Amino acid sequence: MADTQGRVAPLAQPWSDEDATAIGRWGHPEATYPPLLLTRCLQRIPALADRTRALGESLYLHGQLSARQRTIAILRTCAQIRCAYEWGGQAAFWGPIAGLTEDECDALVLTGPDDPRWSPQDSALIAAVDELEATGSLGDAIWAALDLTDEQRMELLVVAGWYRTICTLCNAMALPNEDWMRPWPVAAATDEGMPR
Repeated sequence: MADTQGRVAPLAQPWSDEDATAIGRWGHPEATYPPLLLTRCLQRIPALADRTRALGESLYLHGQLSARQRTIAILRTCAQIRCAYEWGGQAAFWGPIAGLTEDECDALVLTGPDDPRWSPQDSALIAAVDELEATGSLGDAIWAALDLTDEQRMELLVVAGWYRTICTLCNAMALPNEDWMRPWPVAAATDEGMPR
């Protein structure tokens, strides 16, 4: 395993024009961070990279959830899977765009849905992600507690599932955090306080 890149080497440079274009299509158009290690690894299989990017991009460009709802769901999914890489990128870049403070991003790793900082709807969303991870479904009580349309509920299921896939990929490839990403909250270094 390489010390700085994880278990899978990213696509080596020089990149072809097609690979450079594909890698450059990932992320926010105003992103100032360099091409992600994850995307450079995925680009070793261009067809898989394209399909993966298309679904993720659609959740941002044509999403039914608000930026805050989507980001809370993503960060909580990352916390449940204990994926420091994806959590770190999402917390650093998308957290501020969605209006989440650093403290709120950390709380999605360190505390539960009953934390007093959360509104009732934020709490319901966090509890829904927790239940999805624990059971693979949502019970009637959680379904009803979500103040969302059916379309938003369905999108929430896709967001949680898609980011579970991304987190599993990042964890299994042992991707290290990149310099610009937020570090995993220190108090979460042990299982104490971690969501289950």
